[in-house]
Amino acid sequence: MNTIVDSGGLSYSNTYDIEWIFPTSNILRRNFESIGMSFSGGNLGDNTRSDVIKLFCDEAQLPNIAAQTGQTRGVLLGQGTVNYPHTRVFTDFQLGWICDADMTPLKFLNVWYQTIFGEYDNKPVEDNIKSQLRISSQANKKLVDIKNIASEGSNIEVDRSIRLNYPSDYLAKCLISKVEKGASASNSRASMVYTMLEVFPYSIDAVPLSAGTSQSTKVTANFYYSKHNITYNDISNFKG
Repeated sequence: MNTIVDSGGLSYSNTYDIEWIFPTSNILRRNFESIGMSFSGGNLGDNTRSDVIKLFCDEAQLPNIAAQTGQTRGVLLGQGTVNYPHTRVFTDFQLGWICDADMTPLKFLNVWYQTIFGEYDNKPVEDNIKSQLRISSQANKKLVDIKNIASEGSNIEVDRSIRLNYPSDYLAKCLISKVEKGASASNSRASMVYTMLEVFPYSIDAVPLSAGTSQSTKVTANFYYSKHNITYNDISNFKG
């Protein structure tokens, strides 16, 4: 027990922090702003929709570490096959969100994915953000009104062009911090931070809907990244 106390206590899996950093000016950030998200520098800001993305993330993974290996023989007399590492491997990581009534996390993921595969109509993209994202110009429309908007423009839906954007238009940075409870806050102690570089979502899992007992709606997405860096911090004697 003394060893556990001297190390700052036990680590719990339900304390972590997620932070997104986007380029200061690109089409992805502009599209996020079109659905009501704000930014402070490169980070998501402090309005309601941005807070949902940061605070409603209920599942996260610290990325794994792996290496590709080769084999050699005869390093020492009488020694058989010897494995040696030659390439670092960065696979993927998964994040899951509890959705608010406005389905903000799913909109966030869909807009990001749609930005990768830019689906534009025949109007200039700069003047047509809401149109290309099919965002209603008036808020709080009833179900029948939204259905009418969704059914319009069938030719655009069938004949739309799909233009892949440049990586600089959709890549982001994600910081996953392993935090612990402290004296001043539930996340005041951070033992390590994984910084994933050049992140993008490559799959968004199906969102199950079913009649029966009411449950919170959840959405999960998988992300690729080019590499990650790890920042370490000693919190064994942290008093804050």
